[in-house]
Amino acid sequence: MSIWNDMDWVLPLRTPFFDGFFELVTLAGYPLFLILFLCFGYFALGSRRFFHTAMLLMAAGLLNSWLKDIGQNPRPDAIYALDGRVGDSYGWPSGHTQIAVVLWGYLAYTLRQNWAYAVAAIFIILQGFSRLYLGVHDLGDVASGFVFGVLCLAAYIGVERNPLLSAKIGAASAVQLLMGLLAVHVIYALIYPTHAGHGAPFWFMGAMTGFLAAHYWRAQDEVRLPGPIVARGALAAGLTALCFVLLIVTSRLPNALAEDSAVLEYGFGALFGFAAIGLLPFLLAQISANSALRNFLGK
Repeated sequence: MSIWNDMDWVLPLRTPFFDGFFELVTLAGYPLFLILFLCFGYFALGSRRFFHTAMLLMAAGLLNSWLKDIGQNPRPDAIYALDGRVGDSYGWPSGHTQIAVVLWGYLAYTLRQNWAYAVAAIFIILQGFSRLYLGVHDLGDVASGFVFGVLCLAAYIGVERNPLLSAKIGAASAVQLLMGLLAVHVIYALIYPTHAGHGAPFWFMGAMTGFLAAHYWRAQDEVRLPGPIVARGALAAGLTALCFVLLIVTSRLPNALAEDSAVLEYGFGALFGFAAIGLLPFLLAQISANSALRNFLGK
């Protein structure tokens, strides 16, 4: 068996401690953590930075979903698997690794500090290794996920740093950008290798559109939470909790209303994106204008 597919080497490494540790690590690569982390970061750590992080992350996720379903490469044998969340999804390329490279790599790039690059490298290595340790990806899956993650990251940064391209995007109106994104999504849906149990991730496509619409509706303004740092952190956590409720409602309602409706899934995804980074900051700004709240937060 090729070194790229052999999984026997991982069995002697397993201990109860490392089982629990890498189970915790791998949770940071699943959508629930990623979406809530993006929301918290948007409110507390720089909304412009995390808007771009979210758009890049969702674009990379859409690419990964398409690659998995077009390649249809099976995961390692079930006897190795310690992570039951993978369902019937395919193995190549590793989504956790690709997303880790994009997420932590881009955040490190925006900070431009040596410590940030070091932390990003540690998180990426841990995330990739967790998928090997838990037996749901082989080395070929993880390596390809790393390569595609680097390509996505390089492409996004390349556009940002290209004066001509960044100027054109900056000069485009919100309507033009939304129409362009919708066109990309239509093409993506048309070429998606749909088959039994595997369809395009319409909810995430919609969330991407909702994020973009909210970002321009708010005129690309930074979210500024009132009060001292502790109060801001608590407020960001509360807003993230509201995003969790929105996430549960908007992701489950489409199937409750009409099973396998692409339009509903896309629409509810867009609703989540717009409400999370558009309506919640808007409502917060209206509430924080209240003098009683300002006094409570110590501002």
